[in-house]
Amino acid sequence: MTPRILVLMAAYNGERYLREQIDSVLAQEGDFALTLRIRDDGSSDGTAAILEEYRSRFPDRVEVLTGENIGYNACFFTLIDSADDCDYCALSDQDDVWLPGKLQAAIRALEQESGPALYASASQMTDAELHPTGLTRLQKKPLAPANTLIQNICPGHNQVMNRALLELVQQPRDISQIYVYDLWIANLAALYGVIRFDPEPRTLYRQHGNNELGSKGSALGKLVKAGKRSLAGEGKKNQRQMAYFAEQNREALERAGLYGAVQELLGADTFGKRLRFAAHCPFYRQSGAETLAFKAAVLFGKY
Repeated sequence: MTPRILVLMAAYNGERYLREQIDSVLAQEGDFALTLRIRDDGSSDGTAAILEEYRSRFPDRVEVLTGENIGYNACFFTLIDSADDCDYCALSDQDDVWLPGKLQAAIRALEQESGPALYASASQMTDAELHPTGLTRLQKKPLAPANTLIQNICPGHNQVMNRALLELVQQPRDISQIYVYDLWIANLAALYGVIRFDPEPRTLYRQHGNNELGSKGSALGKLVKAGKRSLAGEGKKNQRQMAYFAEQNREALERAGLYGAVQELLGADTFGKRLRFAAHCPFYRQSGAETLAFKAAVLFGKY
């Protein structure tokens, strides 16, 4: 049977770039049946009119949900919870451009997996006008829980889930305890299944305003940006999500040998405890420099 893939897009005041992204999603070709479901998160610009235009033009392929403004995190979880009629589920930002073959590559990577599985890929970072500026992070080390608990190189705009993982993500959870949806998904995939990472860029990842990852996508730029986010308290927000994730998935983390380390990190409330944790912690990031930056953030109480 032809696999059914559901693309979920959260939209909010996205009139500037929205058409380009919708067009690139609908232009995906391959051995699958595609439905695009978009939720307008209470936009105040012309987003609603654009969505209605596409719904009218493509009534068999485009679905539009509307609601009050609840923020992108809750918006994506609302969309995910609505996904009950697909074999694969892909997530989409409103301002990127998908390259041809993206969804077919995801299905090929996932179709042999019977357990929970997540597909992700590299992205071509661009400026606002789609001029290339560099690549997002590539996989250098295993995408295991010891990595994903403190770093996500599988951002939501590139995530495609199989049905088994989707059902895990849909299990009851308190969204207010989750800092960011894509990290939650990556952690579930790493803990209960597999992550298949594709080094081939599949998305033009438009960088503008607050979503910039780093200067021209350089390694130094990304590291500097990560340091600034840590000083701004992002590490503590990630830690709160980690605490909730550990609470919800204690048995699986114990089997992975990581529950004790999570609790040690969460309880490191003095410099001495943080120093002991940093000296033997099992967690790692995709590069040695980033791992050192994580340990430094722990030592200085920023994670």
